[in-house]
Amino acid sequence: MYKRQEAGASPSVLGSKNDLPPAFWGKASGLACLDIAAGRLMEDGYGHHIERLMVLSNIATLLDVSPRQLTDWFWAAYIDAFDWVVEPNVLGMGTFGSGDVMTTKPYVSGAGYIDRMSDFCGSCAFHPKKNCPITRLYWAFLGRHEDALAGNHRIAMPLRSLGKRIESKRAEDRRVFKLVLGALAAGKRLRPEDLEG
Repeated sequence: MYKRQEAGASPSVLGSKNDLPPAFWGKASGLACLDIAAGRLMEDGYGHHIERLMVLSNIATLLDVSPRQLTDWFWAAYIDAFDWVVEPNVLGMGTFGSGDVMTTKPYVSGAGYIDRMSDFCGSCAFHPKKNCPITRLYWAFLGRHEDALAGNHRIAMPLRSLGKRIESKRAEDRRVFKLVLGALAAGKRLRPEDLEG
């Protein structure tokens, strides 16, 4: 289990410290959910709850983006960014940066949840049930933080499923995470063929 520590305005109980990819500023990523949500936000400074939590915050969390960087981006990007909303919502719920001080578990998901809760997947080059890297990012996230999240009853079921995941799948999860992280950090647009091993 992670240890809660005093981190001031930059908590990161899971040690997330990667930079926010250019896709969050409108650079095409190849992931329709991210590109549409970020594109709308760049146009009018607003996004609804699912876009904020389960697309933008979810993808940033799965990529181990610094919670402080994502929070600062929310401050700059949203017209309704108020301190009493942004800090707890992003550092707490959106990234789990502050651990269980604000929320009881990381709000992360694979592509299936995004598909159920939005209409982004229909226009994407990736299929949510076949080759969307977000599902691999989800499993890779759980794998990287398995020890830190052990004992958290709210995420016990996914961790049990992770424990049953064969090593070849876990290795593929790690490979896709590194590939996606590197491509997005470099501002590259992902294509299905880029993920083929």
